[in-house]
Amino acid sequence: MRVAILSLFDFAEVKGGTELFVHHLHRAFPEMESITFAKSRDEVAGPALTKVNLEYARMGWAISRRFARLHRQRPFDLVICNDVAGVGLKLLVPQVPAMQIFHYTYRGFSQGALKGLPGYLPSRYLHPYIEKLTANGKKVVAVSHKTRRELERYYGRTAKVIENAVSLDVFRPLPKEECREKLGIDWDGPIGIFVGRADNTKGFDVVRRIAKTRQDIRVLCVTGSDIHDQDMILARTVANEDMPTYYSAADFLLFPSRYESASYSTIEALACDIPVVAHRTGLFEDISEENVGRILDRVDADLFSKAIDDVLKMGRLHTRRCAERRFSMERFVSEYRDLAEEMVRSGPGP
Repeated sequence: MRVAILSLFDFAEVKGGTELFVHHLHRAFPEMESITFAKSRDEVAGPALTKVNLEYARMGWAISRRFARLHRQRPFDLVICNDVAGVGLKLLVPQVPAMQIFHYTYRGFSQGALKGLPGYLPSRYLHPYIEKLTANGKKVVAVSHKTRRELERYYGRTAKVIENAVSLDVFRPLPKEECREKLGIDWDGPIGIFVGRADNTKGFDVVRRIAKTRQDIRVLCVTGSDIHDQDMILARTVANEDMPTYYSAADFLLFPSRYESASYSTIEALACDIPVVAHRTGLFEDISEENVGRILDRVDADLFSKAIDDVLKMGRLHTRRCAERRFSMERFVSEYRDLAEEMVRSGPGP
């Protein structure tokens, strides 16, 4: 089966969840050809559209044109599209079965995290139309039940849910003391780990307040953001395969994000057998609080602080069992291969 994946960036360029997904998808389709904007610059038309919040759509059109050119040279059996990388694709090559992956919706993101911020208006009113255009004529796949519900509610689209996965052989519990020593952490008390961008959509204001006010714990912050905070243990540019050491050095995951669809840090932490103190968003909308830690209905620093105490009193919860049941790579690979084979048999319809 000849498969292509269209994505704005690859994992070597951007260490984000969408790009990690593509990295994992190669396990299902080892010979899959990845087509990114970096490989499609010859197809770019017109000036950059950054000022009107349409640059990603412009990039997606270039990627679609690149795919169409490659398909004419040697036909593909299936094309998988990330985000808006396949915008307009069905106008160019309607005969190829196409799968559209929704990692989130702009409409949901704007409602959940951007109110009052500069990106709210385009995310609320402009990008949803581009998302719907991108999905036309394609089989829609959501990476979480939350994303599926948003697609139905906001866009009137039905979607198949295939949840993301974690490499359980890589993400596994390691000896805490050894991990702390390896990372140079000289602290015997509780540590909470935060992973992600240091902005308020991720709840970083809560993280910062807890780090400042809770002198009995330490916050290990793994981020690509340029921040300097003496109240935290900061780590930057950490390779994904090195993250088990960081998770295992901690006693809990601190996850106050205001909006998520299917954050990899959540399933990676569970696989490393550490509990969570989390906001009820993304995967945590469909995971029971029992045996994973505390899941809170509001992003509030005082509530999170109290929940940290609750989790520290619980003892070992064996959160890895949740990762093993729901987020194995074997299940991920099997579901995508089965869907791809079904689509190729059925032809180009959605």
